[in-house]
Amino acid sequence: MLARKEEVGSKKIQQVAREAVITTAAGNVMAVSEFIARFDEAARKRLNRMNDKLKELETQMEALEKELSKANDFSQ
Repeated sequence: MLARKEEVGSKKIQQVAREAVITTAAGNVMAVSEFIARFDEAARKRLNRMNDKLKELETQMEALEKELSKANDFSQ
């Protein structure tokens, strides 16, 4: 009997998850799972872009540090 209750409860949770919808700020109605998937994808893209920019800045900073070191050695 307990196993049957767990099975029914699990099916109800799955049904609620499929039926759960939200309305975005733009007024679009979509499933919560779709919203989360889109949000995840957008966040990953932003993080990847930010990571690329940080790597580029780090490379530029290393080059500037090297030039500064050369200039400092030259002046001494």
